Amino acid sequence: MTANFIRALAVKSFDIPDKKRCPDKAEFDLVTVDDYSVARLILAPGWRWSESAKPTELTDFCEHNHLGYCVSGSLEIQTSDGVRSTIRAHDTYALPPGHDEWVVGSEPFVAIEFLGTASFGRPRSKGSHALI
Repeated sequence: MTANFIRALAVKSFDIPDKKRCPDKAEFDLVTVDDYSVARLILAPGWRWSESAKPTELTDFCEHNHLGYCVSGSLEIQTSDGVRSTIRAHDTYALPPGHDEWVVGSEPFVAIEFLGTASFGRPRSKGSHALI
């Protein structure tokens, strides 16, 4: 197991993100603090990975790792082997690659994610987490 260390004080606001991406029915605000990327995801009602992101990701399932906290809304997850779960407001979550996900209900899904965020909303990222 590796240790992570914070080397410098860093404070950023999602109101002034370092990067902003707005793919289909989604908004990703990205900030970098020290060596860490953090994202605010806002997924609109009707957003579904297999319909909104799959055409640009070019993979059968979402291949991103997700580690996050749900601020509001609800997101249904189904893994490639059929396991389902729901993320709701105030839940923390960890998702491995190989899943579909979709917003449930009429409220946007808003979350803060801490892992694999640098490539969110970047066309043809194929789950890659490189900084671009």
